[in-house]
Amino acid sequence: MIQSIMKISILSIFLFILLISCSSIDPNIEVKQITAEYYKTYQASNDFVKFLDFYAAEIELQDIINGDKIQGKEKLKDFFNWNHPELIRNDSLTLIIKDQIFRDKKVITTGYFTPFKWGELEVEAMHFTTILYFNNSHKIIKQIDWINYPSSLIANRKNSNNWILK
Repeated sequence: MIQSIMKISILSIFLFILLISCSSIDPNIEVKQITAEYYKTYQASNDFVKFLDFYAAEIELQDIINGDKIQGKEKLKDFFNWNHPELIRNDSLTLIIKDQIFRDKKVITTGYFTPFKWGELEVEAMHFTTILYFNNSHKIIKQIDWINYPSSLIANRKNSNNWILK
């Protein structure tokens, strides 16, 4: 009888410990791993095909400051245009991450883009905040950017406030 009670007690303690350890598993672990690989790829800026593979076909990118709204992967490819001949990177890393917040399938990242040249134009470092939204397949389905562009880069700024009521 006492042995049975001891066995049940030990089993109960084991199950309790197992339950506690399972509940402490980070539910964002996959999103964190994919986000780390995404930003590592973005920082290096040398594998555009891999970079684009992080995005779902139906991606929507909103550039709040410049007022651009990009729909679909082909338009996203044209928007980023890493291979443009006038783009000259001054640093080995395209961007530096300062902070990240993970919540469900959403990641908020802050940091800055390192200086670069666009043709003859010297572009200074620029602060950014980006929100990435992931689908169940861990592809980015929505990206919202706030980038502190220098005035020399904003020639024909659109008004993203027009999107509010649409």
